[in-house]
Amino acid sequence: MLLVDDIRKKLIAQRRELFREVAKTEEDLRWLQSDIESEVEERGQEETIVRLLDRLDGREKAEIEAIDRALFKLGSEQYGRCEQCGKAIPQSRLDVVPAAAMCMVCEQAGETQAALRK
Repeated sequence: MLLVDDIRKKLIAQRRELFREVAKTEEDLRWLQSDIESEVEERGQEETIVRLLDRLDGREKAEIEAIDRALFKLGSEQYGRCEQCGKAIPQSRLDVVPAAAMCMVCEQAGETQAALRK
């Protein structure tokens, strides 16, 4: 099992990388907006860009929130336990996704239910 300090370092590094990606995306979008020809600046395309940004921001925000939750749980008996079923999340999963809040079974069940609702 990874030591708590190693997990904390890995989570903080992932958090920093997400913030870097957001900053780079914002920089790229500012360039894109300044470089667009006037004929391309149609309202529909602007709305598409806004929707894309909302999705990216939401996904990145969710990842950061998951990392923050994992950091909060770290060092307690809550870390490494599935939020859905309460069972231990396998160490192999935590090694790959240290912010994992659910075991693979519960994660896949949630994804299946979400897909069925669409």
